[in-house]
Amino acid sequence: MKAKLLESWYSLCRDATRQRLVVVSLSIFCALIYFVSATSFHRDDATIRATQNASRYEIPVGFRAVAMQSAGPLPTLQSGDYVDVIVDSAIALEQVLVIDVAEQSGRQATIVLAVPVANSATIANAAALGVVSLVLVG
Repeated sequence: MKAKLLESWYSLCRDATRQRLVVVSLSIFCALIYFVSATSFHRDDATIRATQNASRYEIPVGFRAVAMQSAGPLPTLQSGDYVDVIVDSAIALEQVLVIDVAEQSGRQATIVLAVPVANSATIANAAALGVVSLVLVG
């Protein structure tokens, strides 16, 4: 069976024109499969669904994940909590979803927030400068 398949493949790809045709056909077929799989799994809802790991949430549509390290003490945060983001003593964003909290021994905690696209660059820059504070929303 294997020998027959190889023999038919070699006979199909015997000359350069057929080889090009086979390569182009396979490329189009793969692109079509990719397109169908990408469009069938796309969802426009902005609901937040828990992933397999219970400590993480998916990033809602229209948001970006921004990671930051705590500059000082933090309230006890968990995935799914909401915080206000304070930059330079002013509230920059209210009720921002905490996607993940990673704590490592001997290091500051890293918090990942779901920030709206329009504010993501500002918050990421402020986080890099270390001027961001988080306040837990009750």
